[in-house]
Amino acid sequence: MNTNQNLPDDQDYVNSFGRHVPRCTARMKKNGRRCTLPAVTGYEVCRMHGANLKNKGGGQPGNLNGMKHGAYVKRLLDDRDRQLFDEMLEAIRRDFELNNSTDQLQASMASFYFTRWIRAVEGNADAAIAHFDLLMRKQFESLKVMRVQRDSTSGPQTTPAEWAVALLESVCGGASGKPSKDKPRD
Repeated sequence: MNTNQNLPDDQDYVNSFGRHVPRCTARMKKNGRRCTLPAVTGYEVCRMHGANLKNKGGGQPGNLNGMKHGAYVKRLLDDRDRQLFDEMLEAIRRDFELNNSTDQLQASMASFYFTRWIRAVEGNADAAIAHFDLLMRKQFESLKVMRVQRDSTSGPQTTPAEWAVALLESVCGGASGKPSKDKPRD
């Protein structure tokens, strides 16, 4: 007969082979009471409630299958990133006469991608650097094209990539990972 069935919920141990061992912290589905099985060593729960000696939790290093997209987070930018975002947006506003709809949206997206690019550079995340660099360039190119279309009397003096690199250099200043002054490779 199992004497563990009548344990009070606030008892944090069970008797196992004459020893006191930590008790599983999970609740049973059938009655909502605390589980009466002993916790597996190194876990707070028993094998029935998720302890698995072969998988200590989480995926393999580099596995992105469980990665969340972040679309519903309350704050996408911390205070430091917000400062970078604002500086970049102000630099874009100095270079462009933005309308209040599409230009403003693209300028904001370019500024956001810039802050992510800076984070990637600081973290030496090569794939993320390339990804955000591409996204920034697309936003800059769209801004440049719209500007040229509105200002049809003066054609583009530089390519969008050259303009983007110059803008990044003016905003980054001495940041690590600063783009070179040479013409960017596409």
